[in-house]
Amino acid sequence: MEKNDLKISGSGSAAGGSYQQVVIRGEGMIGGDLDCSKFRTYGTSTLSGDAAVQTFAIHGESEVGGSLKAKKAKIFGTADIAGDAEISEAAVKGMVNIGGNMTAETCDIKGALTVKGDCEAERFALQGSLELKGLLNAGMIEIGLRLGKSSIGDIGGTVIKVVNKRGFFKRNGGFLSAKVIEGDDIYLENTTAQIVRGNKVHIGPGCRIEAVEYKSDYQVSSRADVKENKQS
Repeated sequence: MEKNDLKISGSGSAAGGSYQQVVIRGEGMIGGDLDCSKFRTYGTSTLSGDAAVQTFAIHGESEVGGSLKAKKAKIFGTADIAGDAEISEAAVKGMVNIGGNMTAETCDIKGALTVKGDCEAERFALQGSLELKGLLNAGMIEIGLRLGKSSIGDIGGTVIKVVNKRGFFKRNGGFLSAKVIEGDDIYLENTTAQIVRGNKVHIGPGCRIEAVEYKSDYQVSSRADVKENKQS
C-alpha cells in the first residue's frame, strides 16, 4: 500500500502514523508515533511520540517526545530527544539534547551535545562542548574542546584524542573532566581525570591527572600535572 506525504505550511498539526515524506515549513505538531521515509523541518516541529525515519533533517528546532531511530540525521539548529537516539550517521551543527542513550555508527558534531545516558559509536568526532553522564565508548574518539566546561562519566576507545581548540582572539578554549579514560592510544589536552589507562599515553598541556597506567609508551608535558604514573 502506497504511503501518503504529509506537508504542513505555516502553522498546523496532524496525527501520527505511517507516511512517505513529512515536510514542515513553519510550525508543526505531530501527535503520536511517526514512521516515515523522510522527515524535514524548516522552522519548528514537535513530535509527541517515538519517531522511526530513514532521514531526519532539521533546519531550525525540533522536539521528539519519545525515542528517535534514524539511518541519517542532519541537524542544523536544535534537537531535543526525550528518549533514546539510535542513528547510523549523525551530523550536527548546533545543539542536541538526548534524554536517554545514544548509539551511532558515525557521529560528527560541531556545537553542543548533552546525553543523559551512555553514548556508543564506531567513530565519534566533536568540536565544541559536551555533557555526557554515562560512558562514551567508540573505536575512534576525536574531541576538540572549545569555550566552556565539558564532562563525561567514563571514556573507552581504541584511539582517543582530546585537544584544546582555541577560539578567536586566542581565548583559553575548553576543558574536559572525566573519571576514567581507557584506550589503546591516548592523547589529552586540557583534561582532568582520576585514571588514564592505555598502551600509549601522551598527557598534553593543561591536564590534571591523578594516576596514569601505561604499557609501552608514556609522555607528559611540562605544562601538565600527573600525580602518579606506573607501567603495567
